[in-house]
Amino acid sequence: MIIKVNGYATMKRFTSHLADGGEMEVPDESTVEAALSMLHVPVRVEKITMVNGRRCKMNHVLEPNDELVFFPPLEGG
Repeated sequence: MIIKVNGYATMKRFTSHLADGGEMEVPDESTVEAALSMLHVPVRVEKITMVNGRRCKMNHVLEPNDELVFFPPLEGG
C-alpha cells in the first residue's frame, strides 16, 4: 500500500530520498515502527510520530493513503 511520509527538522534526512509528496510503499497492515525501520530511522532516536495529524504510538497500524510525519522532540527556553 502507499502512504505519505515526511520527516522534519533533523529527521528530514531519512525521507529526503523519497519522491515528491513523500510517497512510500509499505506492506499491508504495517505499523509506524515498521515504516520507520524501512527508512532506517534508528529506534533509539527520540521522535514524535503523528498519523493524519494525530499523535500515535509506534504500534499504530497504517492504512492506505495515511500521512505519517515524525520529528524530534521540541525544547523551549
